[in-house]
Amino acid sequence: MTLISRHLKKYASLERKKSNEWFFKTGKGQYGEGDKFIGVRVPDVRKVAKVFSGLGFMEIKKSLGSEIHEERLTALLILVENFKKAKKEKNKKEQSRICKFYLKNLKRVNNWDLVDLSAHYILGQAILDGLEDEKILDKLSISKNIWERRVSIISTFAFIRIGDFKPTLRVAKKLLIDKEDLIHKAIGWMLREVWKKNAKTCEDFLIENYKKLPRTTLRYSIERMEDKERKRFLKGGFRCDKISLGF
Repeated sequence: MTLISRHLKKYASLERKKSNEWFFKTGKGQYGEGDKFIGVRVPDVRKVAKVFSGLGFMEIKKSLGSEIHEERLTALLILVENFKKAKKEKNKKEQSRICKFYLKNLKRVNNWDLVDLSAHYILGQAILDGLEDEKILDKLSISKNIWERRVSIISTFAFIRIGDFKPTLRVAKKLLIDKEDLIHKAIGWMLREVWKKNAKTCEDFLIENYKKLPRTTLRYSIERMEDKERKRFLKGGFRCDKISLGF
């Protein structure tokens, strides 16, 4: 038993354990098959992560290797906070170490929340800071591992936040043929974030790629539109051959 697991058990709840196992689809044949929960709320996971913020890579690796979902999440939140701290202190060497450790242990980032709470904070930001090559996103986007493909698109959130939409649109276009609903949702989420920053850029992308868009992606990406415009996009009320974004 690790130091982190001992502390997490203090917050464990049998009722939440059952709820999380249902919510994260841990049944046979589901995307989270075999994942184990002890029933700890995310705010409590964050409390434990804060307690162990000074933990070294060796101990963090042990927790990332845990079969317990909340323990892996705690380890990732520690990495995120340590990465942010290193960035604030302009310690690029430490940022690079954390990112390389993250990539080396990416197989343990194996559920959608684990991806969503770490990818853009670590890998996305590392690419922005020139510590990793952006090409890694293209490599991850064609991985056989669903979570690595999700990392590829969620990491681009870091670019969206500074108004650079090219990485998101490029990776999104590569993933439009993906068969997994969790990838469709992730693309839609990122496109919605682009829309919040620059509606025209997002809408042009949707129009250009309309025939290839998974329905889930479309619905997620247009959630914030006014009702009339949203219905127009759902019906495809435009020509799809007028725009070329060059991605």
